[in-house]
Amino acid sequence: MAALRKSIAVLIALLSTAVAGTGLGRADEITVYSTREAHLIEPVIAAFTEASGIKVKVVFEEDSLIKRLTSEADTAPADVLMTIGLDKTTQLASRGLTQAFASPRLEQAMPPHLRANGSQWVALSLRPRVVMARNDSALAEIDYEDLADPKWRGKLCMRSPLHQNNVALIAAYLVHHGAGSTEAWLSGLKANLAHKPAGKDNDVIREVAEGTCEIGLGNTVALAQLRDGREGSAWREWARVVKAVPSMFEGGGSHVNLTGAAIAKHAPHPAAALKFLEFLVAPEAQRLYAAAELEYPVLASADRNPALVEIGSFPADPLPIDQIAAHQQAAIALIKKVGFDE
Repeated sequence: MAALRKSIAVLIALLSTAVAGTGLGRADEITVYSTREAHLIEPVIAAFTEASGIKVKVVFEEDSLIKRLTSEADTAPADVLMTIGLDKTTQLASRGLTQAFASPRLEQAMPPHLRANGSQWVALSLRPRVVMARNDSALAEIDYEDLADPKWRGKLCMRSPLHQNNVALIAAYLVHHGAGSTEAWLSGLKANLAHKPAGKDNDVIREVAEGTCEIGLGNTVALAQLRDGREGSAWREWARVVKAVPSMFEGGGSHVNLTGAAIAKHAPHPAAALKFLEFLVAPEAQRLYAAAELEYPVLASADRNPALVEIGSFPADPLPIDQIAAHQQAAIALIKKVGFDE
């Protein structure tokens, strides 16, 4: 708690001047619709409120955000939309549920591939999806393309390829290499499986630790949370013997999923909503926000949680997130064509 109070104090000192004098006083409260649970964003919301005087009402909508916004239409009270997953983030914009914003601060803070073409959303934190291996493995780095190599026959574990995290990775592969190469790659991955895809990333990490498979695919957030003991001591011990291997596309970087934010199409307080987004990309706010789920801050200058420093660095692939999202349905079609889950 002392560290949290110190972080909030730093944010207030850094940002109160920037917030003051912007007309924010005309809005007493903004409303955030979030697919991320309220307690995970409370630290940065508290800091924003203390710096600006504006209260933030959080409405948690885990699975029905698009349905709710569509049904409420122009009566929706939402000012800001906060999401987990590039699929949910980009769908909001593609369905006309967000509005463009103009902000030199956001443009300077966020690299172009991690914000929407047309300024409809911005990434807040990153979840690299990489190869997992035991600490005693000689594997130091790997290209995603190499996962289809027959040398891994019977040695690969992963959750269902139709889970959104894997769909996004396969969509990125599709953008990099085209349909033919992606289909061949998927066939190679299927041939290399130790067993039919099952479970979650946590289970993949456990199976790597136990030796059921030599390598697996998972998000760094799963490894970090297990090491942190959030799932119990047994899971922590499995995670402690597993490492995240630097993984990248040939000529690119690591595939990342994200959490993001946007201004709602019919936001009652768009100016205050924009200032809230700008607040979220300040270095200390980035650190607080990402630390809640042990994610990587988008902002390069933001401090990472020590658990992530231990796990390593995974420079994000420069492929625009919007391009990945646009190829998700094509990726799903290829997954089904290959019969990956059969």
